[in-house]
Amino acid sequence: MLKSIFSSFLVLTLLSNLTFAQGTSTRKTHDVVETLPEIVITATRVEEALKDITQGVKVITRSDIEKKGVEFITDILRSQADLGIVQNGGVGKNATLFLRGGSPNQTVFMIDGVKVKSPATGSLDISGIIVDDIERIEIIKGPQSTLYGSDAMGGVINIIMKRGSGMPKLSISAEGGSFSTFKTDASISGSKDISAGSILDYRFTATYFDTDGISSAKSGTENDGYTNKSFSTKIGITPSEKSGVELSMRYYEDFSKLDGFQFGVGLVDDLNFVQRGKHFLISTKGNYFLQDYYEQILTLSNISDNLKFEDPDTPSNNATIDTMMQTIDWQHNLYLKGITLTAGAEYRRESAEDKGNLHKNINNRAIYLNGKVKVFQDSLIFNAGMRYDDHEIAGSKITYRTGVLYNLIPSGLRFRANYATGFRAPSLNELYYPFFGNPNLKPEKSEGYDVGIEKDFYGKKLQASATYFTQEYTDLIEYDFSTFTAMNIGKADIKGFDLDIKIRPVDYIMLKTAYTNLYAIERDTYKQLTRRPKDKVNVSIEYELQKLKLLGEYLYVSERFDSAVNRNLSSYSLVNLKGRFVISKNFTFFARVDNLFNENYEEAGGYGTAGVSAFGGIRVEF
Repeated sequence: MLKSIFSSFLVLTLLSNLTFAQGTSTRKTHDVVETLPEIVITATRVEEALKDITQGVKVITRSDIEKKGVEFITDILRSQADLGIVQNGGVGKNATLFLRGGSPNQTVFMIDGVKVKSPATGSLDISGIIVDDIERIEIIKGPQSTLYGSDAMGGVINIIMKRGSGMPKLSISAEGGSFSTFKTDASISGSKDISAGSILDYRFTATYFDTDGISSAKSGTENDGYTNKSFSTKIGITPSEKSGVELSMRYYEDFSKLDGFQFGVGLVDDLNFVQRGKHFLISTKGNYFLQDYYEQILTLSNISDNLKFEDPDTPSNNATIDTMMQTIDWQHNLYLKGITLTAGAEYRRESAEDKGNLHKNINNRAIYLNGKVKVFQDSLIFNAGMRYDDHEIAGSKITYRTGVLYNLIPSGLRFRANYATGFRAPSLNELYYPFFGNPNLKPEKSEGYDVGIEKDFYGKKLQASATYFTQEYTDLIEYDFSTFTAMNIGKADIKGFDLDIKIRPVDYIMLKTAYTNLYAIERDTYKQLTRRPKDKVNVSIEYELQKLKLLGEYLYVSERFDSAVNRNLSSYSLVNLKGRFVISKNFTFFARVDNLFNENYEEAGGYGTAGVSAFGGIRVEF
């Protein structure tokens, strides 16, 4: 089935003679990569300068990722003040994220513009995503359902994978450290002219990671290890400046030891409880310019996951879960003078099988429209859009958004404001899981706005921004103890503000400070929403001089309530140190120390976290 779907996707795209336009910020030739101005794709689904985005945006570059020297995306996102990461134990254990106070199933997570999640739960476990093949990460804050449909109530996080360019390159690295951790990766990439005006680019990456880990249960003594084997590739063919095709694939399988739950005690060691996973994503994307001002983009993708939970000692821990999500998106862009219009249609099919409990699928169809207008020499920008979704079970839903950006170009001062609505269709578990699901559920709804100001000082040596945001949620899906099923009974209010400051006192030193204040409560009870800290602070200092790069990070997370254990989790502070030294043109040494002061803390109640730990390795490139 998967093979036939992929073949159909590839043939359709090749016949359309399309080229991929999403996820690139360089213009390639055989030997030269011409760097363009900083470009963002996710905010409006077309390439545009970061300075022209009306929404709140954060871009994590490849340089940022390399400076941190970590293996998994959880450690990249964990240090962001406006994001919350909650991991149920050490490396490789289930990890979910909270953006602007939204729950894990209220944020869209994408890889190269393709939505990835579990149709069963509605959220995504991001713990196994390795960063070796990531070029950058774009974070768009606030409701984005107008362009991305269900789940984009808190925002969108889009991973852009690396592309090959220039002469063939081989890169190999190996590292090791605490908890008997070992990792090695290899990649080969490049591009070449295959005919007059036609370019082929390619990149292949393989990674192996293994660690003995720590105990998932905070009170446990048995280490719960984790192994990850991953492979990814991105291949593009550009026959001309107006046509081409790109294929992306990402696969990883992992093995993780888990701990169990004992009633009246909580999490305890479980010597034989394991999880095995296989995760596969394949997509083909492209565009064709019928005219210089009219572009079509076609996206086809297939995502499948297989999870097996095995425990010979506890029958209730055993499960096999298979999920699949298939998407077709046909997008049209009009680039007129001072105006950009985007319209498209999307079809998505989701399916899930939890053997013995659930075997269902569901369809969603949508159309969307977005327009952007620049006036007064591009100093004033308006952005607005609307979307219609037709969910097979939850019915139809219309969402809309509008935004404005006023850029006082000579002074480096920018004002922005946005208002938007969002929704989330029920997951298959919420609709159909035995003794819990309710097929009569309505979509969750939200509306919110934000206002922000940014200012550059001293030739951008000092950059500061502040944003206030608020959002109201209604018809939240929660467990109703009177009916013993899921019901639309929840309401929540979320508001807060973000502060970001960057200072470059001299060319080789960068200071960054980010602070998020969050007020997230249930509207009727005034209880704090689970696992949302009121305050989160990140401070970093970067030193870069010739061959040496150093990074020091401080992270503070305030006290927060965890409904899973019905208690507050204590505040904590972490200090991490990172370093890279270029030994020669082909050799780079890197090292890091995490949790330098051995802080004892919890991200999720009852689950363990790593103490002070050290890692180091070397990268060789040819």
